[in-house]
Amino acid sequence: MSNTKTTATRGRTSSTRSKRAEAHTTRVPMSGSRKRMHIDEEFQDPNYHYAWINDQRDLLFRAKRAGFENVLTSEIPSWGTRDVDSANPTESVISMPVGQGVIAYLMKQPMEFYLEDRAEMDALIDAREADMKKELNSDKDGKYGGVTFE
Repeated sequence: MSNTKTTATRGRTSSTRSKRAEAHTTRVPMSGSRKRMHIDEEFQDPNYHYAWINDQRDLLFRAKRAGFENVLTSEIPSWGTRDVDSANPTESVISMPVGQGVIAYLMKQPMEFYLEDRAEMDALIDAREADMKKELNSDKDGKYGGVTFE
C-alpha cells in the first residue's frame, strides 16, 4: 500500500491541481490590467538586453547593425500561446502591431554591446549637461544663477 494520499475534489485529484499550478504560476484575472508587451524576466536571458523595435524608417536595419537579433517564440514559451492565428509558433519571430500599421519586433542585443552603447550615451549626456551649466553661469558651478532679459 502507498503512503501517498490522493484527495478528490469536484472530480479532480490533488495531483491534477498540482500539475495545473506548475503550468500557471500566477493567476491573472480577466478584469485586471495587462501589459501586452511585457516579457517576464524568468524568460529573459541575463546576457542580453531586450527591446521592442518598430518597423519604421530604417530602425530594424540600424538595430541589426548595432548587434540586435530577433527573439523567436521558442525562446519565450509563454508568447507562442497568446494568439490562435500564429502560423508557426515554434519558429516565428515575436512581433506585435502597435498601431497605425506599425509592427514592433522583440529583439535582443548582447549585454556587452548594450553596456558599451549606454556608456557612450551617458558620456554624451554628461558633456551636454556640463556645457549647459557652463553657459548658464561661468563664474560658479552652474547650479545657481539667474536669467535676465534686456
